[in-house]
Amino acid sequence: MPDLFSYSGYVIFFWSNENNEPIHVHVCKGNPRANATKIWITKNRRLYFS
Repeated sequence: MPDLFSYSGYVIFFWSNENNEPIHVHVCKGNPRANATKIWITKNRRLYFS
């Protein structure tokens, strides 16, 4: 999975194949892992977290 960047120990990254999910990034502290927080990127500039 490619890392986009890291800041203060947090890593922002994406998985290259997540089927038909909307565009989003994952954020976690330390090493990237499957249960990281998701932040969806929308056209209306609202953020949605999971």
